Amino acid sequence: MNFNELQQQWNNEPTDKIRIPENIDTLRQAQTPIDIVRKKMKKDFFMQAFLLVAIAFAPVVFDFSDKVTAVFIPFYGVAAGFMIYYFYKFYVFYKKSYDMTFDSRKNLLWFFYELKLNIELYKALTYIMFFLGFSFGVLKGTVDKDGNALTNFLNKNESGLGIAIGLIAILILFCFFMAEFIPRWYYGKHLNQVKAVLDQLDEE
Repeated sequence: MNFNELQQQWNNEPTDKIRIPENIDTLRQAQTPIDIVRKKMKKDFFMQAFLLVAIAFAPVVFDFSDKVTAVFIPFYGVAAGFMIYYFYKFYVFYKKSYDMTFDSRKNLLWFFYELKLNIELYKALTYIMFFLGFSFGVLKGTVDKDGNALTNFLNKNESGLGIAIGLIAILILFCFFMAEFIPRWYYGKHLNQVKAVLDQLDEE
């Protein structure tokens, strides 16, 4: 078969076999929520980085004693370690999201699951920070300036134990709210929008 015959066969191919995917427009519907998520991630990153630096000055701002400062330093070091790890994962996801295109369901699926994973990391980090903060607060109460501030408080107040339990309950509820509802409120809406686009693509 010579070149002329091949060219003739090519020209005779039916044009109806050439089809432009109809789901491109559907995929591009996800661009807006993804752009919003990127902007929120950038703000969230700088806000949390600022808080991490600000907490480092807590011994000066709250006039911690030398004993309390000695307890604070390792707690802050552990907290900073967890935060830096989260920042790294957060940053990698943010940068990779700019390498994806909006003409592939695979890329959109990747973004959906990565955002979902980062929300779970956000929740886990909140619980860890709460546990570290609570533990430090208890230790601070036992090694405060008089050496046994927490014990004196419980001994001098008949309702001290009840108050302490009430405060702990409030703190736990506050932690639960920050870990479960804030990420859902901040990112959940846009995660659901991306999921809706994926569901629409599955139907097509």
